[in-house]
Amino acid sequence: MKKYTFLLMDLDYTLLDFQADMEAAFRRLYAQYFAAQRPYDPALHRMYEDCNNRWWDHFERQECTKQELYINRFVDFLAESGLSGDPVAINDYYFAELAKGGTPYPGALALLKRLQTRYELYIITNGNAVTARTRIQNSGVLPLVKGYFISETVGVGKPDPAYFAYVFAHIPGFEKEKALVIGDSPTSDIQGANKAGLDSLWYCPPTQSWPQNTAAKPTYTAKSYEEILAMLDP
Repeated sequence: MKKYTFLLMDLDYTLLDFQADMEAAFRRLYAQYFAAQRPYDPALHRMYEDCNNRWWDHFERQECTKQELYINRFVDFLAESGLSGDPVAINDYYFAELAKGGTPYPGALALLKRLQTRYELYIITNGNAVTARTRIQNSGVLPLVKGYFISETVGVGKPDPAYFAYVFAHIPGFEKEKALVIGDSPTSDIQGANKAGLDSLWYCPPTQSWPQNTAAKPTYTAKSYEEILAMLDP
């Protein structure tokens, strides 16, 4: 592996357990808005996830704005579930609950502590500005990185090259040849790195597989934090 100076690390599903945060926020949202209409069923959360993932796919293909993503995932969820409510108010409440999260994966903070002794660490995330900031703070990640770049603040998200151009311009002394993107998403992190001319490391725990019809290509692959450390901090 070549020598790097800058590590651009994805946040959710790479360092933070977004699934845990999302499920907890959704359960509190459901209790607030829908419990009187129908008892909670885990299948309803899976239905929401399908709607959410579908709209994130639209966003990554630049087919919608971030605000359209936020609202339309709940428009679709209400239509498919038969539940009723105001999707704007529901989304606002959901974000308020999600902002209370920030659950790091076991070993994530230890990984960052090891890497920060040798690299300049930055977070790159497509998250919501308010919830991402508080979740980063709650997680314990903030003292271990030089900074973070949230797509909503930047004005564009991964994998758009404009997002990475913004990141490059705001890291002192940045050199593309000495930077490595680390993330779990082939369509966001790895494809974004490819478009921006950066090397990439696809973090893919054993439960994850490479999606079909994805042209992106990672420079390296790791299935665990131990494998990442073996490459970057041998």
